[in-house]
Amino acid sequence: MLRFRFLAGLTLVASPVFAGGAITGAVNYSGPPPKQEKIDRKGDAACTKSDAFDESILVSKDGKGLQNVVVRLKNGPAAPAPATPISVEQDGCLYRPRVQGAVAGQKIEIRNTDPTLHNVHGYQGAKTVFNQAQPPKAAALSKTVPADADIIKLKCDVHSWMVSYIVVSKSPFFATSGADGRFEIKDVPPGKYTVEAWHEKLGTKTAEITVEEGKTADLPLAFAFAAN
Repeated sequence: MLRFRFLAGLTLVASPVFAGGAITGAVNYSGPPPKQEKIDRKGDAACTKSDAFDESILVSKDGKGLQNVVVRLKNGPAAPAPATPISVEQDGCLYRPRVQGAVAGQKIEIRNTDPTLHNVHGYQGAKTVFNQAQPPKAAALSKTVPADADIIKLKCDVHSWMVSYIVVSKSPFFATSGADGRFEIKDVPPGKYTVEAWHEKLGTKTAEITVEEGKTADLPLAFAFAAN
């Protein structure tokens, strides 16, 4: 596709405009589905209104798809952080979402909708990047994803079972697998890429892919995680 633009002196110049492609696929799981153990939350009455279960490995109903895997381009083109922040909710004494992606430098907006005190403790490896209490009905906390971060782990120092992960990229081309294990990364510039799939407990997998202008590249069986 060509786009025409005028320069000084009325010279007509044709500039190529590329239509982005897409990457789709599924993150697969093999082995017996893990048992979701009930979390003991008796220490805070505000957290016992409903049951909660371990969500570190979530498998689809048919046992084949793996949820909460961030799939990203390791060598995707860098871009400025979006103006829109990512959102983290403390709801039912759990972080929601549990796993998501972000661009380096992007804002994080953290809310507490529970009738109890939480403490948002962000780690980059073993290093604390922020640590702040958030009482019920308090204003949202605004934090910034560090420019050099890869994984940010959120914990609550009041409720030890609360955990969330933010997978950080320089590139805006990433997606998180859904309840069926599927994902889609949209508007990817044409090119050859290394695609990484990251899971909080099962590690990482990589695959190579070529994206063509205006087309969808599929990775149906590239990422297969097995039970530990």
